[in-house]
Amino acid sequence: MKITKIIPYVSILLAIFILLHIFFPGTWPSGVKALIDAFFLNPLMNWWCIFPIIGLGILAGLVMYYGIHFLASFGTKYDTEEFYYTGVSIVIASKNEKILLERTLNSIAKLDYPRDKLQIVVVTSGSTDNSTDFCKMFSEKHKDLEMIILSEDIPKRGKPAALNYGLEYVNNEIFVLYDSGCVLTPDTLKYLIAPFQYEKNKATIGPVLVKNWKENALTRAILLDYSTIAGGGILFEIKNRIGASAYSFGRNFAVRTEYLRKYGGFNEDSLTEDLYLSQLLNLDGIDILFTSKAKVYEHVPNSWDILKVQRTRWMAGFLLDAPQLMEMKNEEKDGKPIIIARNLTMFLFGNMDSWMNLVIGFSILFFLIGEYYLLTWALICLFFQFGCLFNAVRKYADKHYSVLFYFPISGFIHLYMILRQFTLPEDMGWDQTPMILEKQEKEINALSNN
Repeated sequence: MKITKIIPYVSILLAIFILLHIFFPGTWPSGVKALIDAFFLNPLMNWWCIFPIIGLGILAGLVMYYGIHFLASFGTKYDTEEFYYTGVSIVIASKNEKILLERTLNSIAKLDYPRDKLQIVVVTSGSTDNSTDFCKMFSEKHKDLEMIILSEDIPKRGKPAALNYGLEYVNNEIFVLYDSGCVLTPDTLKYLIAPFQYEKNKATIGPVLVKNWKENALTRAILLDYSTIAGGGILFEIKNRIGASAYSFGRNFAVRTEYLRKYGGFNEDSLTEDLYLSQLLNLDGIDILFTSKAKVYEHVPNSWDILKVQRTRWMAGFLLDAPQLMEMKNEEKDGKPIIIARNLTMFLFGNMDSWMNLVIGFSILFFLIGEYYLLTWALICLFFQFGCLFNAVRKYADKHYSVLFYFPISGFIHLYMILRQFTLPEDMGWDQTPMILEKQEKEINALSNN
C-alpha cells in the first residue's frame, strides 16, 4: 500500500468526520457526543471522558477502513487495451475431473489468441476416469494447438508436484495457470497477457465469476462472495488502486516463467502453492497486477455439504502454510507484515458481509436507546460496506443486483470458515490428509453435474 495513493481518500473521510461532528443536530439526543464535547472543552476536569472517545475511535477506524475501500472501488480506466501476443504456456493439473477439464479445454479452443503462440500442458497423472483419452482426442481434433499430455505417475502427491511436472515442458515466456472447470471467454487470455508488454509487470490475475449462479439461494450468495473476494473481484481492483499487490488464487493467473524457474518451481510441501508463490513475488518487490477484463467462469457448489468440503480445503491450506510464510524473508523484506496484512484484509474485508449483520444489529440498538450520534456513525459504516458490495456486483457479477439480498447467506459462509479453522486436524499434509486437501469424488461429481 502506498501512502500517497490513500491520502486523497483519507482526506475526504476526515472532512466527513469533522463536518458530522460540527453540524450534528443539537436536537438529536446523544450522551456520547456530549461527553466528547465536554472533554475537549476542559480535558483536565473531564479526563474520564477519554474512554468514550477511545470507543468512538475504534468505530471511526472501521468507518475509515471501509470508507477507503468504498472510495477506491470507483473508477473505470484500469486494463491495458493494447494487446500483446507473446508465447504463452497454459498449464492445467487435473485428476479425475474429465467433465470439468472438457469445459476448460473447449473454451481454450475458442480463444481469440494466435495459435502459434499457445502451448497447452495438461497433467492428468493419477486419473482413472479417461481424462487422458479425452485429452488425446481433443489434441487430434485441434491440431493447430500445441498440446502436451502428461499422464505418467509422479512420486509425490498434491497439486504443486503436478504443476512442477508440467513446468518441465513449458517453453514459453509466460506461464498461465487454470483449474479444471474454468471457462474462459474468447478474450480472457489476451486481457490477462496484455500487461506483460511492459517489462515492469511480472504477474497478473483476472477475476473469476460464477456460471451457475441462478441455481438456488446458495449459488447466488456465492456469486456475491466471488465478486467481492473469493474470485478476486472488487478486492483485487481496490488493492491495486491503493498501491498494493493482488493475491494469486491459483487460477486465471499468469507469471513470467523465468520467475517460476528462479524459485525452483512450486513448493511441493506447501498446501497452498499459490499463496507461497505470491509470498515469493512480494518479497522480491513484485506486485501481482489485477486485470479486470480477463474474466473466467466456473461452476460452484450448489449444496451446503459440498461447499463445506471446498471451503475446508481452502482454509486448511492457508492456515497450515501461514506460519512458515511469516518466517520467509530476504535481504530487504520480511514475510511477517505481508501475511499479517493479508490476514487483516481477509478478516475485515473478506468477512464484510458478516460484519454488516453486526453493524445492522448495533444500528437497531442505538436507535432503540436513542443514541443518534453513534447511530449515524454506524449507518455511515453500513453505507460504505454496502457500497463496496454494490460496486462488486456491478463490476464482477455481471450486474446481477438481486444477489445483494443474499448477503446474510454469504456472511454465514464466511462465519463458517472462521469457525472451521478451530476444528481442523493439527497434522495435515498431502500424504496425511488428502481427504481434506484434494478435491474429493463427491465434490467433483457435484461440480460436473451442475
